[in-house]
Amino acid sequence: MLVELQTRRRAVALAYRRYVEADYAWNSSTQSAMGWFPDARQSHVAIIGNPGSKVRRLYSQRERAMLQLETARQKLDVAKARLLKRHRQASAGPLLIGLSLNNH
Repeated sequence: MLVELQTRRRAVALAYRRYVEADYAWNSSTQSAMGWFPDARQSHVAIIGNPGSKVRRLYSQRERAMLQLETARQKLDVAKARLLKRHRQASAGPLLIGLSLNNH
């Protein structure tokens, strides 16, 4: 089971790296786009771009990376809970009931 936890942790780390890269690419792209629209900076408008644009593609990649990160975290939590449950069951041991042959 520890192998599964290691695998899940690696998946979370990879998903996090992908998210950070996608977030950086999207933020860089929006900063570049803000140069074209100086009024947008003052009004705190979020730029996601038109369908098919580079900014929209980067936004979609960032969103997908965020969802994959959340999914990887949830799977890690499930694996941890499963391991803890198995560990508790194994440490509890079997329930032994003592029977007395003497009827006092």
